[in-house]
Amino acid sequence: MNIRKSVSKALNYNEAKVRAGTGELLLASGFACDVADLTFTDKLRRFEALNLAAEKVKANTLHISINFPPEENLAPEILQRLALDYMDRIGFGEQPFLVYRHFDANHPHIHIVTSTVRPNGQGIPLNNIGRDLSEPAREALEQEYDLIRARGRRNHLASGESVNLATKVQEVTSSYKFTSLEELNAILAEFRMTAWIGAPGSAQRSNRGLVYSRIDEAGYRTGTPIKSSDLLTKPTLKWLEKRFELNKVKKTASRDRVAQVLATSLNNTATINLQRLSSRKIGIHAQLNQADSPVSLLIVDHRNKAVFTPEELGMSTDTLLARLDRPQTMALGTSDAISQTNPQAKKSLSYARPSNKSETSQSVNQTAIAAQIAWSLLAAKTGVPGLAGDELPKRKKRKKRSP
Repeated sequence: MNIRKSVSKALNYNEAKVRAGTGELLLASGFACDVADLTFTDKLRRFEALNLAAEKVKANTLHISINFPPEENLAPEILQRLALDYMDRIGFGEQPFLVYRHFDANHPHIHIVTSTVRPNGQGIPLNNIGRDLSEPAREALEQEYDLIRARGRRNHLASGESVNLATKVQEVTSSYKFTSLEELNAILAEFRMTAWIGAPGSAQRSNRGLVYSRIDEAGYRTGTPIKSSDLLTKPTLKWLEKRFELNKVKKTASRDRVAQVLATSLNNTATINLQRLSSRKIGIHAQLNQADSPVSLLIVDHRNKAVFTPEELGMSTDTLLARLDRPQTMALGTSDAISQTNPQAKKSLSYARPSNKSETSQSVNQTAIAAQIAWSLLAAKTGVPGLAGDELPKRKKRKKRSP
């Protein structure tokens, strides 16, 4: 629920989704004509007529987003009734409002735009409206419409899981030195997360939007994503691009160390010495193409929190790919095959896949959520759960007392 000072911005945001084919106008309550006959000017003038009657009310626009889990696909008429009931319960049932449905995320959601100014020129009180009115309305409607309860939803924004997602995203984006979105996602994948700029041609990508999502065991985005602009540190695409430039210089401080460790692990061996890299807190990520074949590598220094390409370390990607000890029987998501050929790899495997399998290889690389296999070679002290080297400490043997 966002309180705005400009109704035109809220309208333009939703109308842009409609023009791009990633949204539709579901309902126009309090307007004197049918939805199909409403123009942008009609919508804007209806709200401005109220807002101009109370110029002292600066925050005159309410922009509400109601999100549902991916498995809850509600019919348009249900969404219309639900929106009407919700607005009535929070005290906006008599206000004019527009309801839009968006299709640009992996979960169903609607947006509602309305004015906070009553026809008599009085502003509607908004203090604690979320806690005192919106939350009770949500809980009541979940019960009445037999919806999945938000409090029990694993990936709901207010849940501990999403709080953890937000915390980890802010930690990674602030502390690691990466110079591209692909490099950032190589790190996020280890925490079962990804940064997503939207599908090709989507309004999200056109507007340079960025969301952070969980990824499941198969590597697909899951749960309710968090907008980058909603996070405390606001790691938006614009913010990240500034970091890309700064990090190009900052990460050179640890380049020589990583190059030396990697070169040593190759000495007199047919394959990369994974155990040595693990003990030095260095991870290797292999980027897969559409045929699930590794085509590029990223080397992550978890001690100094920096990401490098082989070329930045003075090495050849082809050489490293040829000497990477990749289990021959490994298939994506087949942990049993991994454990049979390389038990250590079972715990260090992580990858992310695009939600749309038809996306081209180029667009997948640009969004950095292409299928990834990560041989994440971390020591136990890194604190990353489920990765190689992250084992319980051995219990010390007690000395027997002499009789």
